Amino acid sequence: MLVTSPEDTSMEKFAGLFAGLTLAFGLAFAQSGGHSAGTAAVAIQQWHGTLVDASCAGSSNAKPADSASAPAEQTQPVDTGRPQKAHVKGESPASGCAVTSSTSAFALQAPGGQVMKFDSIGNIRAAEMLKSKANWTKDLSAGKPIHAKVAGTLSGETITVASLQ
Repeated sequence: MLVTSPEDTSMEKFAGLFAGLTLAFGLAFAQSGGHSAGTAAVAIQQWHGTLVDASCAGSSNAKPADSASAPAEQTQPVDTGRPQKAHVKGESPASGCAVTSSTSAFALQAPGGQVMKFDSIGNIRAAEMLKSKANWTKDLSAGKPIHAKVAGTLSGETITVASLQ
């Protein structure tokens, strides 16, 4: 016959409780690790370019693709590897689709000519910043292109804007 003392009984309870808690915490941490790996798959990207009117830029978006296949229209000789110099030497990429104070649909035109439209939240942020950011307001009134830095995720031709500078 086994005789158990009160100390043995409480030690067994403690060991069972410790094993149960260890298992529960292990499962909880394993699940949280799986969640963060799933959200890390969507990476935030950054783009620099010129802010343009999306209603105008969308219709001219096909032109760079068509002109890229035509050898006479290539802009490679102008590109010196320094985007600032290419903009100074060449025609402004947003010359036909410049934003105005009444623009409600925005897009970003990259130095290579790619036009990426903003989502609805990005349009709201751009409109607010166009009115509140001093440099943008100054460039807008002077008729200069507005250079922006956008962070977000690209889905097709639309950027889900996370931040705009």
